[in-house]
Amino acid sequence: MIEIHPNQQIVFANEIVPVVVQAGSSEAGKELAARTAEVIFTAWQTIEEAQAFYADVKGRMAKYGRSPDELKIMPGVFPIIGATEEEAEEKKQLFEELIPEEAGVALLSAMISVDLSGYPVDGPLPDLPELEHINGGKSRFTLLKDLAERENLTIRQLYQKTAGARGHREIKGTPEQIADQLQEWFENGAADGFNIMPPYLPGGLEDFVDQVIPELQKRGLFRTEYTEDTLRGNLGLNRPANTLVNTIKETV
Repeated sequence: MIEIHPNQQIVFANEIVPVVVQAGSSEAGKELAARTAEVIFTAWQTIEEAQAFYADVKGRMAKYGRSPDELKIMPGVFPIIGATEEEAEEKKQLFEELIPEEAGVALLSAMISVDLSGYPVDGPLPDLPELEHINGGKSRFTLLKDLAERENLTIRQLYQKTAGARGHREIKGTPEQIADQLQEWFENGAADGFNIMPPYLPGGLEDFVDQVIPELQKRGLFRTEYTEDTLRGNLGLNRPANTLVNTIKETV
């Protein structure tokens, strides 16, 4: 409770206002994001899926009196960077070999809410339950099921493809090829930006900063300096009105 005495002023520090981030792509999640979120952390494997999600969520915002610019959609990406395509492929294979089979199966089982421990790891996914019977992340279940069917993946191949990126999009190649893939999504209504998920730290992040960022800057797709001193400012998000102040004024 805030007590206000005569002639007393309330001072609210002009400090950082946290950015509201929502994660998830279910119907309930999309509606929540359209109404309240300023950033969405989401996962998509294809540009077509990402474009459909982007248009869907942004199209819901008007009914809440919000502009599409008030929400930044930022899918996760897992970049594997090499000086050549061959080097990037070698890194990918090395990362996959580091995943213990038992850990990979357990992780995939948890992600799709189905116990896969009794199935041949080099065989396909078993017949999976209908979506409405999944007691877990429904959007991630759908994403991984569709990925396995689209690319005809075994259980091993599926956990290798998702253990590092956790179902997010894996992008692989030279710095120029990585920039090409990010640019395609950014310029074609699939993303406002990206959450970079390096395969290892700190080296994977350093590779992205030192090799991919300069390429994006050269293309005019990434800032060369920061003009704001907060995450909110650098995301291009407006500072929300202080509704607490208005509420207090009305009750004084």
